[in-house]
Amino acid sequence: MTELGLTIAICTRNRAPLLARCLAALVAAERPTSAFEILVVANDCSDDTLSVAQSFAGRLPMVVMVEPQAGLSHARNRTIAEARGQLIVWLDDDALVRSSFLRAYEAAMAASPRCSIFGGVIVPCLDGEPPAWLLAGLDVVESAYAARRRAAADIFADVDADLPFGANYAMVADVQRRFRFDPELGRRPGNPFAGGEEIAVMRAALAAGHVGCWVPETIVDHLIGPERQTEAWLWGYFHADAKQRASGRPASLWGRLKAGRAFRRYRRARTVAQPREWLALFVKAAQLAGKAGVRPDL
Repeated sequence: MTELGLTIAICTRNRAPLLARCLAALVAAERPTSAFEILVVANDCSDDTLSVAQSFAGRLPMVVMVEPQAGLSHARNRTIAEARGQLIVWLDDDALVRSSFLRAYEAAMAASPRCSIFGGVIVPCLDGEPPAWLLAGLDVVESAYAARRRAAADIFADVDADLPFGANYAMVADVQRRFRFDPELGRRPGNPFAGGEEIAVMRAALAAGHVGCWVPETIVDHLIGPERQTEAWLWGYFHADAKQRASGRPASLWGRLKAGRAFRRYRRARTVAQPREWLALFVKAAQLAGKAGVRPDL
């Protein structure tokens, strides 16, 4: 197998217009000094994802393949098997790289040989015409949009440290092949809010003695479409996230009472408070409801 410097891995499912914007940003980015590949894995797609990806073949070193088994972890594992780069850089199909992205990852790999994991910056970018309340309180809910700034420490070697998110992180390929993604985690049909597959992999690698570092020059703008700019979507996200974290813990009557009280506080504040204030109550209510297993919908 020919080994390249970087494999830019993009797993995608039925989001051809977003993929086109993602690839166009890569076309505009500065090229690394070594050979690289863009590996697009179409995961059980029924739209024109394949033709969109292949249309960039003359402008990018494209490799396009199909993973028929639906589920992000299946697509990621297919990527691991096929990648030829020394460093696998994971990029979501709704993430737009900034100009220095490729060169920054290449430089980080050369400058930090003791690191096996690299984390980049993710900046939420509200697409279309977002509601005023969301613009005013974005910082309160930006974790739902995979926002990731530079962490307090440049190096992370602790499984409980703040870790990168899947929209923009990288792992040395030889290490990545030893830590595959759990098909029970990650987005899949019927469970759009599922996630955590990349965090589980990074924690396993760190527990095995590997080290990670932040690369603040690797920045992506994470496109957030109108469908994710609603209270209903945000409620679903925070509810599902808390429910997943509480998995296996029995719900208590006290937990359900706390969730109901938090929901009423949010509803009262929604009419009189500023967005940042009521959104903080909103997030708490959704999380308590998810933890208690009540009110799955707003």
